[in-house]
Amino acid sequence: MESLSKEPSSESDQPEDDHPVKSDSEPNKISRALRTEFDAKYQIVNLQTPLNAFMSGHYKQSFAFFTLRSRLPVILTNAIDTLTRDKSELVAQFASNDFAQAAREELKIIIGLISQLKYELQTDKPFHNFTGEEPDRELWNNFISHLPNNERTFYQASSLHAECYLHRKLHSFLENSIFLKSYDYFAKVKELALTDSMEDVLALTKHTRRSENNLEVFNELLKINMWSNCNDVASEAVIGKQTNRQVLENVSATDEYVIVNQAAEIWRCLDNQKRKKQKQVDFILDNAGYELFSDFILAEFLIEKGLATKVRFHVKAHPWFVTDVTERDFKWTLEYLSQHADYIISLIGKKFLQFIDEGKFELVPTSHFWTSPHAFYSMTHTDPDLYKSLQQSKLLVFKGELNYRKLLQDVCWDSTQETSTCLRGFLPSNICVLRRVKSEVISGLAEGVGQALSRKDPHWMVSGSYGVIQFVDGTREFGY
Repeated sequence: MESLSKEPSSESDQPEDDHPVKSDSEPNKISRALRTEFDAKYQIVNLQTPLNAFMSGHYKQSFAFFTLRSRLPVILTNAIDTLTRDKSELVAQFASNDFAQAAREELKIIIGLISQLKYELQTDKPFHNFTGEEPDRELWNNFISHLPNNERTFYQASSLHAECYLHRKLHSFLENSIFLKSYDYFAKVKELALTDSMEDVLALTKHTRRSENNLEVFNELLKINMWSNCNDVASEAVIGKQTNRQVLENVSATDEYVIVNQAAEIWRCLDNQKRKKQKQVDFILDNAGYELFSDFILAEFLIEKGLATKVRFHVKAHPWFVTDVTERDFKWTLEYLSQHADYIISLIGKKFLQFIDEGKFELVPTSHFWTSPHAFYSMTHTDPDLYKSLQQSKLLVFKGELNYRKLLQDVCWDSTQETSTCLRGFLPSNICVLRRVKSEVISGLAEGVGQALSRKDPHWMVSGSYGVIQFVDGTREFGY
């Protein structure tokens, strides 16, 4: 999950403690006065998120506040800029000559709706019901109606709810249009996330041929997959896009940044002696691009080494959090790889398509639960069929930041709290989490690790420089 394709660099767009004021110049005084006025008007308190509270823009010293104040407006601005820049192209693509003028008028309307949503975000307005033809309209309206009155605005709500609402509204403007129903504001961004990484794709492909079937290789693949999230369009991590091949050449060099690594437990979960038993593994995907390719590589290893007989991939029902994988992204990636000019890349793409044909890879029919505001513990009553489907799996692999936040309900847990406790009963099967840490939501750390990291780097929880490979054992409950 990623939040934007570009970020402003001005001081006012960064957390205040990142940029201490160096002088009492008039612009600085004005800036502080405006921030103080905003805080007072929208009841923002200059505190960190309290322990066991939901992450929220209500707390100014939280990454949630920074996201709402600085990151989300940029997403909406980027969408407006894309529609404006590509207007002629979009009209030609989605409307015949007879309806070109009508399509242009509709584009203006959509741009206006996005601008209105941006205004509502920046002025802490309440969430509105969905009134169009959204297939999940009832789900969303029921959710909004059951929120407490003081948790229905952008800054007072849980940041998980606020961000999901914003992205859902953004897509609703398209699906309720006449001409642009199938358009994705960020399709080009996602395509570039792959096409700009083809040298890394080739390197990863070559690196993973003829791999051994043992824990050491499996552990290496998990770390490569977890760090592949650094290729998202907003990455600012120490281990970023420019170091992919360095990671491949010496994966162990990243070990100091992997603050939980339960690869051995995940390996034991999959490497049992019941070779004839069908073993299904489910991937709940995050980003398109190089990360999705890395997901395919990890899934290929599971199939070829007998750790799984089928890998099922769960994608988002519609464009979501900019770079999340949709059905269109999934299929486009496989076709692009299979038709690539490089023979090795083409061969691996064709192999993945063959796995689809053989039923070794499966694209799961989309569920609107993954694009709902609900934390995962509510799945048992919100989408019981999806929960039952996940119970058929030997291992559930949850990718990325948003999935992690939904697993833990976006709560500021004590970092040493057992992850199984934080799941609040959500345990359809064994769970694996591969995540770069990009918010103050975390659990399962050893005693003293969080404090040591805070002394070393006060912003370690939001930098994306650290990662976790975590496992929650579901066998005792479900008897695998």
